[in-house]
Amino acid sequence: MFLRSNQRFSIFPLLIVGLAQTLHVVAQEKESFSPSNLPARWLQQMDADGDGKLAKAETSGLMARFFDQNDANSDGVLDGEELKAIAKRLAERRGGNANREMPNRNRPGMVQVGAVPDDVTILRDLAYREGDESAAWKLDLVMPKKPAEAPRPGIVFIHGGGWRSGDKGRGTFLEGAVEYAQQGYVCITINYRLITEAPFPACIEDVKCAVRWFRAHAEDYGVDPERIGGYGNSAGAHLVAMLGLAGPEAGLEGDGPWQDQSSALQAVCASATPTDFSLFTQPRGGDPKFVNDKYDPAELAKLSSPINHVRADAPPFFLIQGTADGTVSVRHGDTFVEALKKAGAKDVEYLRIEGADHGVFNQHSDQTGPAMKAFFERALKAK
Repeated sequence: MFLRSNQRFSIFPLLIVGLAQTLHVVAQEKESFSPSNLPARWLQQMDADGDGKLAKAETSGLMARFFDQNDANSDGVLDGEELKAIAKRLAERRGGNANREMPNRNRPGMVQVGAVPDDVTILRDLAYREGDESAAWKLDLVMPKKPAEAPRPGIVFIHGGGWRSGDKGRGTFLEGAVEYAQQGYVCITINYRLITEAPFPACIEDVKCAVRWFRAHAEDYGVDPERIGGYGNSAGAHLVAMLGLAGPEAGLEGDGPWQDQSSALQAVCASATPTDFSLFTQPRGGDPKFVNDKYDPAELAKLSSPINHVRADAPPFFLIQGTADGTVSVRHGDTFVEALKKAGAKDVEYLRIEGADHGVFNQHSDQTGPAMKAFFERALKAK
């Protein structure tokens, strides 16, 4: 996968030869996606009584979790028009991924401003850093509306997308932040520079800067800076794992502000996690993610792999992995959990779901959702 230090190359050819592998990482998110056929697909999959509508009991996963918010007329079913509206918001969400050059444009997820629960406040597009990449250096903060009697735990949500696409306002991540805010957490869902904007380790440096911002503003938003966890899926899972393990000694803090604050997480939940870049199939000529004139590509790949930062004092980890994941193989989860335990990590949970693929978290949300909730309740409990 990675170039030796004595190899010479041109960035443009590398981008071409590496495109297929990078697209493979996000293929499952894009597979068969068309706003016009989504309602029919949902009905085919979930309409048990064949009436052309979805009752709450027929839905599952995120559709069930946010049923009431999507039921615009509150009649207890999702009809064709409501399903089309959901599909339209999904299309807008995906279209927003290309709008990083438009810093003032809101890229909505499935949770729209009008659908925000009454007990939650959302502060959108807060800048955690100023500069030329200001469109990428933004986050949404989601918090309970009711004032807290004591500082609350925080959760950082990081979107996936193969490090080359995705957005903080994507439904799954904004919805997750809203759900956890309703449970008493203060949450942020963050953007970071994609590899189309800057090569590794920019994305790692950015999420670290966002966490430092969160800590620097902990008092402003009623957050306990010693109780901050994180969740991510796929590329986002890689980034939360790096937040949990790579300390200042790794040299990945970047040149962003808030350097007096820690970028560490006190609890990490990660699903379908790339933990070791050496496990991926090697593209001819090297991986374009690691084309950076400041690093040897092979060394940068090692530095960016969570498995190379495992340690005895690792925070609590909860890994979720499908055994049939064709994008991030189960070896990533198996070897990472083994390495954590071998290093002496005291708190490691592993939910290994037989037959599940890259969409393991949402596909098995009836199992993964409650397990993640229980993990954060335990790991971020006030001492």
